[in-house]
Amino acid sequence: MAKLVHNVQKKQHRERSQTSERAKYGLLEKKKDYKLRAADYHKKQAAIKALKQKTATYNPDEYYHAMTSRKTDDRGVLVADRGNETLSVQQVKLMKTQDVNYVRTMRLNEKAKIDKQKQELNFNSQGKHTVFVDTHEEQQAFRPEEFFQTDKSLLRRRENRLKVAQLETNSKVIQGQTEEEQDFKNMKKLKQYKLLKRRLDREKQLKEVESRMENTRELMKKGNKKKVADASGKVSFKWKNQRKK
Repeated sequence: MAKLVHNVQKKQHRERSQTSERAKYGLLEKKKDYKLRAADYHKKQAAIKALKQKTATYNPDEYYHAMTSRKTDDRGVLVADRGNETLSVQQVKLMKTQDVNYVRTMRLNEKAKIDKQKQELNFNSQGKHTVFVDTHEEQQAFRPEEFFQTDKSLLRRRENRLKVAQLETNSKVIQGQTEEEQDFKNMKKLKQYKLLKRRLDREKQLKEVESRMENTRELMKKGNKKKVADASGKVSFKWKNQRKK
């Protein structure tokens, strides 16, 4: 019985490459490359033949329903309708009014946060502390540090004017805070000021957006208006006064 041998090494058939003399012509085209190129060529030729046949048998009086939703531009390219619903002027005004109201709400919300943070950061009180005396001599001899029983350096601090007895009993006020506590307090305050700056910038941007949207909405209204540009190039509009009936 013959013995089957499966591990016999077969000869590898390799396609030859481009010769060095013809290297200037590029890669050597193989049969698989030729088949792909030929199939693409015949496909294009068939498409051109079908278009020529349609052009030859075209009836200019022919009607089809796609004419109402499609059209061609100046270059002859077909432009199809996307099916978007056309809104009236009143509907567009309503949409822009809602957008303006949303932006205004966001701006007022940001402004409320800014006012609250300003009150937290600024501890300077407002107003005056008036002391009444009976005679002109008492006015000349009046000493505010003696009247308020405090140090002269704390007279202008109306919001937190400690008395001398409180300064003597409170060691933290006399010695001051440690460097670690002071650094932590400064870092916390710096973060609050950075947050306040970001909110101020956001409130400013929202105000500009609201102003532009208001102008766009006003321009949609009827009435004679004139475009005016100032020296800096900023454009604005002025409406002609109309008599109200």
